[in-house]
Amino acid sequence: MFAIQADHWRLRCPVCKSREIHCRGKLVRRFRTVPVGQKAVYIDLPVQRVECTRCQAVRQVKIQFADEHKRYTRSFERLVLDLSRHMTIQAVARHLGVSWDLVKGIQKDNLNKRYRLPKLAKIKRIALDEIYQGKKLGYLTIVLDLQRGAVIFVGNGKVPMH
Repeated sequence: MFAIQADHWRLRCPVCKSREIHCRGKLVRRFRTVPVGQKAVYIDLPVQRVECTRCQAVRQVKIQFADEHKRYTRSFERLVLDLSRHMTIQAVARHLGVSWDLVKGIQKDNLNKRYRLPKLAKIKRIALDEIYQGKKLGYLTIVLDLQRGAVIFVGNGKVPMH
């Protein structure tokens, strides 16, 4: 367990980045980080709540080493993703001493970030595949980028040919 403090002179408004702020209390947050050997490591950080005199927002300041609403650091997230290349979700969870849901959530967020919005401007060749799923489900249409092998679109129904 490590306890750290943020530099008071570096505080800024998380909305407008102004230095014209008033401190409005602290909340201690605990973050999971990369283990040392087989020992779990946690960081306790008192996160400052600030009120901005310029935009009137009252928020917690941003944390440099972790994303909002996450209870683990970015380095822990990278470790989980690196281990996931070689191990199953259950094996990674068991090795790090965390829940299966946490590992799956990290993988899901990463895939969502990487593949949510494909860059359509660079596409030169596509492949179109229609899969018949049976009488009740009908057709499933898949559009692929042939150069990257990425899925561009998945939708129900058959593509009308003119």
